Amino acid sequence: MAAETDIATLVPVDIRDVWAGEATHFTPWLAQHAELLGEALGLDLEHEESEAAVGRFSADLKFRDTATGRVVVVENMFGPTDHRHLGQLITYAAGLEAGYAVLLATEFGDEHRSALSWLNRVSMEDIAFFGVVLEAWRIGDSPYAPRLHVEVKPDNWSKSMGAAHDSELTRRQQAYGAFWAQFLPMFRNAYPDWNWNSQATQWKENWIGFRSGSGRCTYQPTFDRCRLRVQIDINTSNEKANKETYDELYRHKQQIEQDLGQELEWKRLDDNKLSRVALYFPDSIRVLEEDRWPEANAWLVDTLGKMREAFGPAIRSMKGEKA
Repeated sequence: MAAETDIATLVPVDIRDVWAGEATHFTPWLAQHAELLGEALGLDLEHEESEAAVGRFSADLKFRDTATGRVVVVENMFGPTDHRHLGQLITYAAGLEAGYAVLLATEFGDEHRSALSWLNRVSMEDIAFFGVVLEAWRIGDSPYAPRLHVEVKPDNWSKSMGAAHDSELTRRQQAYGAFWAQFLPMFRNAYPDWNWNSQATQWKENWIGFRSGSGRCTYQPTFDRCRLRVQIDINTSNEKANKETYDELYRHKQQIEQDLGQELEWKRLDDNKLSRVALYFPDSIRVLEEDRWPEANAWLVDTLGKMREAFGPAIRSMKGEKA
């Protein structure tokens, strides 16, 4: 007679046995495991920011869906859902102009499940709301196994997700390619001495990069869904070097902003490998708003030149590099 196979039982674990605190332990953990949330939602997520500023408050996590460029805002909570966290999620989604808003809790009340479903019914296609339950399990003395279970999602989400992503991706990719193709000749005429990428007209990304003279940072015009910015992007493979470069630039903050004549957004992003310094286009703008491309292009050309002039001395001071 064959020996019986040992079969163990999955046992639920108290969330606080796995993560001692929601803000101090779980949020940083989820920031580093974006793929788990992405798998649950059916999105390809990339972590952008923790404690993302929204006025006087901050959203727990900000991700980006790499397929569409849409912002994904997440509000975490240990315990059953409540009105306060639901309200915060809506506020953060509006402030960050999110395409997806996720309330993540260990237990969902019927009233909050219904509220998220109602939001999905009355909202435009530009925003989708999700309710996700956080669980943890283990078998015997095995490592803890987290589980993210989607309780609330838009109607027909699973069926429409692939087609919608493909459609929007193609439309946006075409728009990005056309926008950069219009922008680059203007840039080249304004700065014939500035090194640029001749293949950039083939790009279908929401950004394009120009050399700063330092291998540690680039000047980067970027569409962030409803915002357009020019940023100093500090994003090498060496996280320590990225932060050192940011800190060196930050030491020149007062002089840089004085020369530029404007205040900048400084983002060290300690929970992320990259850092950046940015200046934003005055109004909300989408790449699909083709009638606004001329003003966007004019602003980009002017702003790139001003930022290059303002940052040049600080960049040149870094080990004598040429800006």
